[in-house]
Amino acid sequence: MKTFTLSTLEDTIGFGHALAEMLCAAPSLRVLLLYGPLGSGKTTLVGGLVRALPNGDLAEISSPSFTVCNHYPTTPPVLHCDLYRSGSALPDEMLDALDDDATITIVEWAEHMPPDVLPEDFLDIRLQACHEKRSVTIEPHGSSARAALEYLA
Repeated sequence: MKTFTLSTLEDTIGFGHALAEMLCAAPSLRVLLLYGPLGSGKTTLVGGLVRALPNGDLAEISSPSFTVCNHYPTTPPVLHCDLYRSGSALPDEMLDALDDDATITIVEWAEHMPPDVLPEDFLDIRLQACHEKRSVTIEPHGSSARAALEYLA
């Protein structure tokens, strides 16, 4: 587990860029689970990540709170899901993407995911706003996730 402190909005976006670089360096890691209260920076972090990928400039990044899942035309493709309103029904496209080695799947409000759908390798990313800063704690699950976190640190 590793904790990072992000002092500004630009730091959060830059951290998203670093996550994109890490995912490109670790192609066997394709799932990021995001946790944190409203306003903690989850969607901002995803925006930084998506914009750092090839074709990220073509993506219209927004919170998928109402659409549940947003597809971004990046390389590799990104599926950005928000389970805040999902209840116990998980979207089929997210379940399919979790098994797709080519797609990066990012899930906000991941606490709504049942453990039996989680892949072998993924990162838990917990964001917490504290005063004017944000802390991000990353916990790896699986050998590829541990290696990716070492790369990021």
